[in-house]
Amino acid sequence: MLTASDVQGPAARYNVPLARYTTWGVGGNAEVFFTPCGQDELSEAVVRARENSVDFFVLGGGSNVLIADGVIKTPVILTRGMSGIVVQVFGDEVFLDCFAGTPLKKVISLCVRNGWSGLEYAAGIPGTVGGAVAGNAGTSSGYIGQAVLRIVTVEADGSVMEWSGHEIDWAYRSCPLFEGNGRIACNVTFALRVSEKKSIAETMKLVIEERKTQPISSRTAGCVFKNPPGDSAGRLLDASGCKGMTVGGARVSEMHANFIENYENCKALDILYLAASCRRRVRETFGTALDFEIKTLGIPEEAADAKN
Repeated sequence: MLTASDVQGPAARYNVPLARYTTWGVGGNAEVFFTPCGQDELSEAVVRARENSVDFFVLGGGSNVLIADGVIKTPVILTRGMSGIVVQVFGDEVFLDCFAGTPLKKVISLCVRNGWSGLEYAAGIPGTVGGAVAGNAGTSSGYIGQAVLRIVTVEADGSVMEWSGHEIDWAYRSCPLFEGNGRIACNVTFALRVSEKKSIAETMKLVIEERKTQPISSRTAGCVFKNPPGDSAGRLLDASGCKGMTVGGARVSEMHANFIENYENCKALDILYLAASCRRRVRETFGTALDFEIKTLGIPEEAADAKN
């Protein structure tokens, strides 16, 4: 277990409540909490966690994650302090070099104002650049990996590496570069193009219209489950009678069945058990096993079936 004597420096804090950093508004306290503001501090945080033979968890915008109640012994690294955008324009080509903690909506807003095309489909997606890339966030119109030119990462030993976006085998809601290896995105470069502002605005309008079926004004973490091949998780959950189901203060949205709302000061355990009930209903009704789209901290994924 890490203690204050193990981790020194301005980037480390202790016994930090995590609920305030998540869009669900749930989660326990992190025993050790890092808030790096740049590449050097990020490398330092990774090295110190690894020296104590423990994993760490990367937290960006706080969406798409369920953090357990109680004490979180895994060190948490918050990337929000690593924010900023450097712009280079060469004729019709535009390159945005973004720190991983930069809010994705800030990047989209910059593109809209200047008429830069390539990320319109990401309109309305919450979270940070690093989280969006690690989860290959997207919509029916496209995914984030399509616009990635380069990723600079901090490795598990604190070293820095650079990767070409074109060489990455991007998958649905997944980037294999970040799967189970202690690697963290530090910078991401997007390759965009100059286009007509009107055309960009029209595309974004269509994307935002699609999101009107989602409970964007409620405390959610985004879609709970991935879409199975050739189908929609939301459709399966709806057809299985999941809308409106509750456990404690957690409720399946009446607008979209793939969203769970914290409507009455729920606990992480409420969300977990409700998700498990939904997963069970879909499996019993259609024989389809739904996989989490959300990431979890302090909760073994198999625990989602604990009440099935």
